[in-house]
Order: sequence, then C-alpha cells, then structure tokens
Amino acid sequence: MLAAVLLLAALQTPDTTTIPRDSYADSATAQLVHRARAARDRNERLVTAYTAKVSQRIGVGIRALARDRMLYRQEMVAKISWRRDSVSTIEVVGAREGIPIAIRGDRIPEDLDDELRGLVLNPAEDYLRVIGAQDDDGFVYPLKVGGEADYRFAVGDTTKISLPSGKVIRLAALRVIPRRADWRLMSGTLWFDLDTYGLVRAVFRPARPYEFRRDSDPEDREDVPAFVNPKAEVKYVTLEYGFYENRWWLPRYVAIDAYGTMGSWLNVPVKIERVYDDYEVEGGTPPDPNSDFRPAGTVRRSVADTIADPVEAKRVADSVQAAVRGCLKEAERDEDVNWRDAESRRRYRERIRQCTHRSRDTTLTFVIPSDTAALVTSSELGPPILDMGDLINEQELRSFGDALGKLPGTPWQAHLELPHGVGALLQNARYNRVEALSLGARGTLDLGKLALEGSARIGLADFVPNAEVHVARSSPTTRWALGGYRRLAAANPDAHPFGAVNSTMSLLAQRDDGQYFRSLGAEVTVENTASGWWTARLYLERQRPARVETKASLPYLFNNSKTFGPNIAADSAVEAGFALTLRGTKVFSHSFSVGAQTTVDGATGDYDFGRAALTLRAFITPPGPLAGALTAAAGTSTGPVPIQSAFFLGGPSTLRGYNGGVLSGSAFWLARAEIGNSFPAARITAFSDVGWAGDRAGFSSGRPLISVGMGASFLDGLVRIDLARGLRAPTGWRLDFYFDGVI
Repeated sequence: MLAAVLLLAALQTPDTTTIPRDSYADSATAQLVHRARAARDRNERLVTAYTAKVSQRIGVGIRALARDRMLYRQEMVAKISWRRDSVSTIEVVGAREGIPIAIRGDRIPEDLDDELRGLVLNPAEDYLRVIGAQDDDGFVYPLKVGGEADYRFAVGDTTKISLPSGKVIRLAALRVIPRRADWRLMSGTLWFDLDTYGLVRAVFRPARPYEFRRDSDPEDREDVPAFVNPKAEVKYVTLEYGFYENRWWLPRYVAIDAYGTMGSWLNVPVKIERVYDDYEVEGGTPPDPNSDFRPAGTVRRSVADTIADPVEAKRVADSVQAAVRGCLKEAERDEDVNWRDAESRRRYRERIRQCTHRSRDTTLTFVIPSDTAALVTSSELGPPILDMGDLINEQELRSFGDALGKLPGTPWQAHLELPHGVGALLQNARYNRVEALSLGARGTLDLGKLALEGSARIGLADFVPNAEVHVARSSPTTRWALGGYRRLAAANPDAHPFGAVNSTMSLLAQRDDGQYFRSLGAEVTVENTASGWWTARLYLERQRPARVETKASLPYLFNNSKTFGPNIAADSAVEAGFALTLRGTKVFSHSFSVGAQTTVDGATGDYDFGRAALTLRAFITPPGPLAGALTAAAGTSTGPVPIQSAFFLGGPSTLRGYNGGVLSGSAFWLARAEIGNSFPAARITAFSDVGWAGDRAGFSSGRPLISVGMGASFLDGLVRIDLARGLRAPTGWRLDFYFDGVI
C-alpha cells in the first residue's frame, strides 16, 4: 500500500508552492516535465517478448608523452531472447578481454555470467533512471519527485521525424540545468516523444568533475594520504532509443566517455559503447498485476528510492551506505585475496556482490558454448580494439556532436580549497641546486564556470619568493588559462627537473639534471583535454639567470669537495612568444604502432628567433619472444637563440648515460634503439642512444655522444630502471629510475 501511495503521489502534478519559482522557463516547460514524470510507467511495459543482438566495447587507457597505452579492453557480442512472464535467455557469440600492459593476447572475460547479465534490458525500465540515482552513489535523476530543488528546466527545439509508414513522430527537447556545481547533478538535454512522453534520447555530463578530497566520504579519506587527490570527469553520457514495429521505444545506443587523473602526468581515459540491433518485438498485453515475477533486466530499487521526502530519503540512503561500507571493510579484512588465483578472486567478488545487494538473477538462462576459446576469435566481434580511438563509433559521435556543444554550462558557485597540514607542503616540495629545499602550497577558488588557481613557494637556499595565479575555464574538450607568474623555470623540461625523481637524486646523489633560469611574466595557455593532441602557449616574460645557491646534499656531508655542477648562464631578455605542440599515436596492429610529436615556437623582443622540432617513435612487438622500439628526433632554429631557449640533450628522456644538459645548441638530432623480451609486465632491455646538439651550422658534421646500457621495464614501460654508460667523453656510468619509457 505504501508503494502504491508513493506511486500515485509521483504521478500527480507537484504542489507549485513547494518548488522554486524559477524551476521552469515557461508553462510549456512545466507541462512537459510533469507529463514526462507521469510517463515513467512506460508504454513498453506491454512488451511481452523481444529478441536482439547486443555488442559492447570497453577500453581503459593511459595517456602519456612517450606512448599512449591500453590498460584494459573488452569486446562482447550476445543474442538476447527476453520474456516478460517467463525465463529469458542470453547466448554469447563472441567475448574477449585483454590487459596489454601485463599480458600478450586476449582471453575469455572472467565472471562471464555477470558480464552477460548486465547486457539484458527490461523494456519497461526508464534507463536514464537506471544511470541516475536518488542516493549519493550516482547522478541525481532530474525527473524524480522534488527534482526542481536540484534543477531548472527549459523547453528547447521540437523535431518531427517522418517514418516510411507515414507516421510522424514529434520530439521535444528539454534542457536540464543544474542549480549547483555538484558532480552528482546532470547538465544535459533530454528528448521526449510528445505522443507518449517517453524518453527517447539523452545527452548529458556532470555539472563538474569529481574530486576525491572534495567529494568523498570522510571515512574514505581517512586511509588515504592528504596529498593524494584523484579526479574523474565524465565528458558525456549518451542514451538513445530506437522506434520498432511502429510502436515500441527500446534502447539502441549507449556511450560513455570519461577520464581520471592522478597528479600532473597520469591521465586514464575510459570509454564504453553498447549497441542493440536486430530487434524483433512482441507485445500488447499488460502484465499480471498480481504477479511478483521479476523479468530479467529489472532494476532493483533501493528503499530510499521510494521516499518522496528528500531529507528522509537522504537519511535512509546514508544509513544504507554506512552499512555497505562496513560490509566492504569486513570483506576486505576477512578475505585474504590471492589475485593470481581465479577462485580466490571469484570468492572476493562474491563477497563484494553480497555487500552491494547485487543478487543473482534467477530469471535468466546463459548459453555459453563448450569451446569457449572460439569466442575470442569470433568474427561477430568485428575489428579489434587497438587504441582508445577505436572505442566510440565516429558516426554516432558526429550524430550528437551538436547536442554536446549545446549542453548547459556549469552554474556559478564558489568553493574555496586551501592547503592545510604538513601534507600540503610535502605535496609541493622539491629539491634542486638553486633553491635547495623548496616548499610550496596551492589553493583554488572554484566558481563553477571559472576557477582561480594560485600557488606560492620559497627556497631555503635562495630565499626568492615565487608565485603563480591563473584564471581557468574548462569545457569537455578544451581548457583555457590566463595568468601571471614569477617562477624558477627549466630550460630542459624534458628532464622533469621539478619532479620527485630528480629532487630525490639531487638530495641523495647530488645529481641535478635541470638547467634553470628565472622568469616573470604573463601567459595564456590552451590545451585539448579530449585527447591531449595539442597544446598552445602565448606569453610575455622577463628572463634572468639563476645561480647555484647550495652545496647541501648527502654526498656533501661526507666529502665537502662534492658539489653540484654549474647552471647555465642564462641570457637576460624580455621576450614575447608563442609555442604550439602537436602529438599523436597511430596503432596499425597489436604488433606495430607509431607516434609523433612536433613543437613549433618563436619569440620576439631582445632576441628574435624561431624553433621547430619533430620526434618519431615506432613500437614493434612481432609474434615471438622479442619486442623493440626506435626513436628519431631532430630540431633546428632561425635567428639568435638565447641559451635558455636552446635545445638540450642528456638524461633518460633523450641521451641515457649522460647528465641533463650535457649538450646544447640551436640545433640537434637524436636516435635511440632498444630491444627486450615481449612479456609486457616485466622486460629486460638492451639499448643504445646517439645524439648531438650544437650550433646549427654543424648539424651534419657535429660529433655525437653515444651510450649503451641495460634496463628493466615494468607494465609496458610505465616504470623503467636503466643502467647506461657514455662511450664518449664525458664517459661514465649512470643509473636512472623514471616513468614512461618507450618499451
């Protein structure tokens, strides 16, 4: 009776005195929202049976400078035979998954039953409601009772579609505008059939990205260091229905494009695409109101989902979440998981499933062939996933490209994030021969549409204060920033002189690869955040030399004759300049891929010059025991180039076996070759580097430096340890630990 009362309440027009006055742009908007809300009991509840083919593709990658990588990929094709009033069947016809950074080749997905179960749909469900949630675990559903407290609505364009049968379908667009910059709120457009008021299309994204430190529960943050703040952003979610048998709206296409970040270099894109086709639908009779049978694909509602009062619903949801967290912690404590053992992993997943109330569906039968190996090579799977660009269907992407550009923007809302505790200082600490130990802190004022980002730091050796302030604006594909700065800059940023590895080596081994100068100026930076294939910078700055200000290091404590090497004598200059970087990767097969990066920059002022550089990389993993990689790069310039704008070679990213900045000049060339075993999780490699940098007049005649070495590579080159020796003066051995190797 309680459920019936709540359902009747949901179907009534809400009391307009309980909702904000600005909830609807006009009366037509209010009418559309109320009718769409009442139509949640979809006409498709009359569907008694359908058959369809479903295909799903999932990819998770890592975007890096040397080479983009696939972390995980999955492809599945299955045939669904759904029955509303009896047991349904799903037959898998193709399935494979790969973990390219750990193993070669593909395999059958683990827990294939669970993977298949998620592909089955109940036509009576509103699948936007499935994606959204009323509790804190997902998006807040805009059509829930009381949704006006979270959203404003406006009617958009009306579209007519003429079918071959002569039937005309009228679609109305509803703009959903979040009231707050909250990652749980949708910013998007929904299209409804004006005859049935059923949802037929949705394109949306969260009102802002998710940040662990800002949005996670306090209990979750307790066990994570304060300086760890992973972020995640959903660029878009799209859901489309197809019209079948001139009567039924059934899900046809679902796609999700998202990515996560950790720190300044780890970018993990995630893409999911699911397509339903070859529908054959039967129906016309309502379900038995006295039956408690749950068809396959029915979504299990939470208790909080049936409560209209938002305060009480949140209280119940919080209580459920607390119980789930306790259950998960107990499962982690009780289960000693052996991740190499399939049975141990299965038991652990079953415990997690029990905690999250994902009970197994007893109304679904699985048909899996005995020869499961044939599923991996099934022709139904189509072309294999080679890189992240293969995941989202380009034709589908173009079809809703205009809708993405018209999505409502993030609302204005102030949120201040200030540094606190010792962890904030340690997060931004660095060590080098100019500043010695340099401590810094960052803060952000997030205004929703804009963000004000600031940082300040000072070195204990030079006592020169540095600061940066930027105003940034982000969209799903682009980030703009305008700012001013006073900073210690690096003439050779490829050596990552301000990173944790170089700071550690400076302190413990008195080896600093950075070549530094001081800069004071203003800049505009623009970068493509969708794929990272281009970045641009426009700047005006004053450049001054920086001196070595410290001898302090661990070796110096035992031998005061051990000191840091000299820094470059930077030229004093005032420069206005522009730089553009383009990069990309093309994967031709599982065995061969190439990458390229080109940078063009120039400046005017005290020095008028231009530069251009090109890097090409090839990654080769033929069938067999070996893998290899080749790198070639060259660059030149025109006009007088100040030393801080020269090309630099030396260090693990350019010339292994030599210190950073061992060679510099107005032109350079470089070649690297390496070979190793084909097992991506752990490789032993052998390599040789050869490179030259100097005056551009000596481009073809300059005497290069040469090095050889051995290395260990983990997770397809994400982590590298190399021991290299320079064969030409200055000769010597050098051990390097770094990230993002080619293999």
